Amino acid sequence: MVKSKLSRLALVAAGGAVALATAAGPAIAEPPAPVADLGNKSIEEAPRDEAEMRNPEMAPAEARTGKEARAEVAVHDYKGRVVARGGLHIRHRPNTHSKILGTLPYGKVIKIECKVNSQNVDGNPRWYKLAHHHGWVSARYVVNVGPAPHFCHKH
Repeated sequence: MVKSKLSRLALVAAGGAVALATAAGPAIAEPPAPVADLGNKSIEEAPRDEAEMRNPEMAPAEARTGKEARAEVAVHDYKGRVVARGGLHIRHRPNTHSKILGTLPYGKVIKIECKVNSQNVDGNPRWYKLAHHHGWVSARYVVNVGPAPHFCHKH
């Protein structure tokens, strides 16, 4: 046990020095960024092209092909997990007065097409349209797995 004030101060100072060295170490070790050769490109075009080479998702959609285009479709596969302990009713329309088409069990991972605002269920007005099914479930009892679904397009 540290008894004197001077010993305590020395211990705190040493701990601070270690923390500072740990935090600054990766920043100090980082090599300098290379200087880009712009060639015939303008300053606006060059960084974008380089970024697209590192991350193809930044490229315009018409420039992407094959595996990149298929990966873009996968980004829009929205999923959720049922958290209603007694199961979750699938409804014909996005409200609790609509016909029950079936029930999803607790823990079931579902595919979601899109969402709408409709009847409020326990403070949540969102309803999810199920993908591959003509039914709706209250978002109040679904936890998103990944990004939240987009709003449904009006046709």
